Amino acid sequence: MTDRLPEWLTNSDAFEPPKDRGAFLRKSADALAFVLRSARYTPEKGGIFHFSPPVKLALASSLVFFISASSNFAFVAVTGVVLLAYLATLDGRRILRIVTPPLEAFLASLLILAPSLLWGQTRAFWVVPIKTLATTTVLSLLAHSMNWNRFTCAFKSFGLPNALIFIFDLTLKYVVVFSEICLETFDALRLRSVGRNRAKARSLGAIAGLTFLRAQDAAREQFDAMTCRCFSGVYRRYRAPFRVIDAFGIAIILGALCAYVYFERFAHV
Repeated sequence: MTDRLPEWLTNSDAFEPPKDRGAFLRKSADALAFVLRSARYTPEKGGIFHFSPPVKLALASSLVFFISASSNFAFVAVTGVVLLAYLATLDGRRILRIVTPPLEAFLASLLILAPSLLWGQTRAFWVVPIKTLATTTVLSLLAHSMNWNRFTCAFKSFGLPNALIFIFDLTLKYVVVFSEICLETFDALRLRSVGRNRAKARSLGAIAGLTFLRAQDAAREQFDAMTCRCFSGVYRRYRAPFRVIDAFGIAIILGALCAYVYFERFAHV
């Protein structure tokens, strides 16, 4: 009976698709997941300072400006010691999370400025990376001690235009929304992929196109919701209750200003 069957009917139908590591999908999904974790991060309570959002923003902005504009390295060194002393009051897990981005920026600036050693610019090779490390540490401390929505309140306290605050607010919101859409699309593509995907660029283009279409729908829904709620584009000024700890924060800003003026005008190190 078997001899009467055609040859194609007696062959095995087992199919083994070619293996694909899926590094493109995995790395893209990991990058989006990192963005989502950063945007959704809720600062933990702890540390020794609990300033109001305007005072925190003013302190961080002033320190970044003083460190960047300082021509005397002694001020940068003193600021670094103070930052290390503050980090020492936190637990190890928070310290690791705070210092990881500054260390990455420090190493990147070292690589970028490495060719300057060929021209004998040794001072720029180590001063600029250290300044980068100090400023990014200040910004990382600010980001890990205040919720993202508090930045909107702090910006309004300093009288920023409503248009800029509106753009900042919506950008933070839609970074999370569109990252979720992209992650869901990547998961759907990974589940439907069989074998090796040789058209990864086309898949990425399809995901980008789908996200663009969803962005149009989201923008339309956002506009309708704002119209229904009579949003006029005006943000009310945030008035945080003044506390004793805020007075200490203002004193730190004035002390940093005095130290900056002293090291720039009178001390030469």
